[in-house]
Amino acid sequence: MKKLVTICLVLAWVVSLGCKRDQIIPELSPGRDKLLLAGLAVESIEHLKLAEIDEKDKAEPRALLLIAYSHALAKNLAYLKSSNLETEYRNQRNARLNALNADEIDEIFKVLNERHRVQKSAQQVLILKGTPVIPLIVEDFLNNRHPNAHKGFDDVLTQIGSDGLEQLITAIDAAETPKNVKRRLIRVIGDIGDPAIQDELEALKKTINDEALLTEINVVLYRIGNKAYKNEIEAGLDSNNVLVRQASARSMVLLNKPATSKLIVALKDTDDQVRRDIVKALREHVDANAVDNLVHILTNNSSGNTKQGAVNTLEYYAEKGLADGLAPRLINLLTQTEITNHEDRIRIVQLLSTPILIKQIEAADRYDNLPYRISDYYETKENNDLVKDELIKLLRELPEDEQAE
Repeated sequence: MKKLVTICLVLAWVVSLGCKRDQIIPELSPGRDKLLLAGLAVESIEHLKLAEIDEKDKAEPRALLLIAYSHALAKNLAYLKSSNLETEYRNQRNARLNALNADEIDEIFKVLNERHRVQKSAQQVLILKGTPVIPLIVEDFLNNRHPNAHKGFDDVLTQIGSDGLEQLITAIDAAETPKNVKRRLIRVIGDIGDPAIQDELEALKKTINDEALLTEINVVLYRIGNKAYKNEIEAGLDSNNVLVRQASARSMVLLNKPATSKLIVALKDTDDQVRRDIVKALREHVDANAVDNLVHILTNNSSGNTKQGAVNTLEYYAEKGLADGLAPRLINLLTQTEITNHEDRIRIVQLLSTPILIKQIEAADRYDNLPYRISDYYETKENNDLVKDELIKLLRELPEDEQAE
């Protein structure tokens, strides 16, 4: 009898040990890591299914499972078909999508905020869910809980499209919506581009007295077909309100034949964002008279992104024959002036190293000694190693016999 009792106790202890072991094996963590860090959707699903059973809070494993099924269908479709899993995965995705609730959507927001390999699939889940996610996205714009996800939210709202327009108009019209969020939502409506919203936008204008918001709405109305607003939009470049100038400058690339003389003047705007958008617009609406102000941007107080945009536009102008003599001018700028920012010098050398500017250097009058001046600058003046590395690359593209005096 004692022997039987002992055996029963041992068996009970073994079973208990096994249960405890099951309880301490984490399934959510490996499932999350495989999905988010490695992008291994198929491999993550079994872990996440167990986590859905084990975890008290079901929101995270269910949100991750929905992303995993969506990601697998997007990236592993051939494998799913060959393994006869496609139908199961589609059914699981659809069922979970229909059951998706606010807590689970918030978990998807967290994934988007952290920026993982499955970004596109997570966004696609929200797009497929459609209009129910719009109030939650607008709320997130308001409380700024997931700021890194906001650009992705713009894409989600745009892809949801016309079905969400009424909710966006309501949010814009709401008194509690801050102006920066209103601007964002107005731009999304412009990206959706549905002409059917024109009357509601015109009605919305009557309730708004903010000049910048009115400019944003005018831009949208222009984009969806009302070309009468072109002059008002262009006039915004001269506004004392920087937000109006930003809205106007951002739209210049979209306008049909704007006055390039206004764009050229705007290259000297005090606001960097305005300058950056005008640089982009002048690549679309070319004018050789812009070269002087574009060159000026290369060494002024503009941001690196704006300066790189100027580099790209100047290269484009040179390729189109609109910037003859640019190479000698840049060489003079580099070798004869004091450019304190080494990153500015790098961008100038990189621009000189483009094929079209190399051609200009080679075609220049030999008495100008352009290759020699670059070589001499490298040898005697430049002391930054990063700039010198770029100069070496440039000199390798130039005739060696012209690099000596």
